[in-house]
Amino acid sequence: MDALFQFGIRITQSLQTLSPALDGFMNAVSFLGRIEFFLVFIPFIYWTIDRRIGVRTLLILIYANFLNTSLKLLFHQPRPYWLGNVKELTIEPTYGIPSSHASSSISVGGYLITRIKENGTRVVIGVIILLIGISRLYLGAHFPHDVLFGWLVGLAVLWAIAKWGEQVIGWLRSKSLSFQIGIGFANSLLIILIGLLIRLIISGTPDPASYSSFSADARSVTLFFTLSGALFGTASGYALMRQFARFESTNIWRIRLIRYAVGIIGLLLIYYGLDVLFAMIAPDESALGYILRYIRYTLATLWATFLAPWFFIKLKLAGSQD
Repeated sequence: MDALFQFGIRITQSLQTLSPALDGFMNAVSFLGRIEFFLVFIPFIYWTIDRRIGVRTLLILIYANFLNTSLKLLFHQPRPYWLGNVKELTIEPTYGIPSSHASSSISVGGYLITRIKENGTRVVIGVIILLIGISRLYLGAHFPHDVLFGWLVGLAVLWAIAKWGEQVIGWLRSKSLSFQIGIGFANSLLIILIGLLIRLIISGTPDPASYSSFSADARSVTLFFTLSGALFGTASGYALMRQFARFESTNIWRIRLIRYAVGIIGLLLIYYGLDVLFAMIAPDESALGYILRYIRYTLATLWATFLAPWFFIKLKLAGSQD
């Protein structure tokens, strides 16, 4: 493993000979794989282009990140800048392998490629996926094998969705609204339980002293509460939308953009407003902090999938489908 780490560090050192000239560009590219980007990108698809593609994209992102976060904690491996000899061009509190940027970008981008007809757009998405992977090496955040494994994780999620996704969706739609919401809640709790179990499994293997100061927060389970809340809000919100606010996402673009502006303002107020409010109530790494994080992400995705469409219909910004 040491040889693999040293090989990865040499790759990063070679890329960083272009630093600082490319620092801004690589950070901008890397941002396209972060949650803050998906926070504004996926609602755009859901509210203005196609709600079915939007909700599937969101679920793919959630499950890819869940699998990725689980593997990160299970393997608990370092990042290049934790070991030294490379520039620290980004700060990451989690473990290295697999790269969540890589898995998120290829799972979301790969799914969108299957839904887009224009070859030029497909090529652009493919180039962005590749550049995001390279940016993680350049910034010293990941080894090459971290990125490759991340792409495999994302592709595995895509394969599972392609094989079983429509069957599961069809089965859920045949059930009652309360059953669909209950299944979403049960699955969200399963994500939390798996995270807690993995942390228990690795509790007897401390990190080496050489990088333990960097990984002090890497065994946190906050991401599992983030993803569980996002899953519950998405599952329950989409079910409620289909029952009470089935909106038409197509319209003239001026109306679509107004709709998006209204929706994103509400989403950002919930996402950042609750972050500030809940931080004053309890620290993240506490039982109450975990619960509040779950509530925050549940409300954010519930707004995106159900409450915002309900307002769109009431404000005449979207038509209602029977």
